[in-house]
Amino acid sequence: MSICSIIMSSKVEMKQGDGTMKIAIPMAGGKFSGHFGGAGEFLIYRVNTRSVSVGEAGVLPAPEHKPGALPKWLAGENVDAVIVSAIGERALFMLADAGIETYLADGNAAPSEMVAACLMGKLPRANQENSRCNGEHHDHHGHDCGHHAS
Repeated sequence: MSICSIIMSSKVEMKQGDGTMKIAIPMAGGKFSGHFGGAGEFLIYRVNTRSVSVGEAGVLPAPEHKPGALPKWLAGENVDAVIVSAIGERALFMLADAGIETYLADGNAAPSEMVAACLMGKLPRANQENSRCNGEHHDHHGHDCGHHAS
């Protein structure tokens, strides 16, 4: 997926081939994570795109936060889309390169409601203009995540 497709794509596309797709939601301390890279675990929903139904989520512990680890891990889990509230530009591009769509949610809804909104096309597609972290809610642990306060 190219940088252009990050800007232009707005529809969730599935990779599973059976009418289902996997949507991941980053979690920290049992709540929606405000920082994609700070997630301690991910809720992974397998959803039916034909009936637009959201089932139960599985919980997978996230790998250690290192540059590039989460996009590679999510691709290995065959995730089709991820819902975040903020994400760095580098992670956004790495997800796109792995064929994973990224959508934005404010985190006030229950995870299953975010997934349903995503399936119905109600969540904005993340791009380098609207997905910047504000730089105040997390520590970069000595590396440059590619996102800074504007």
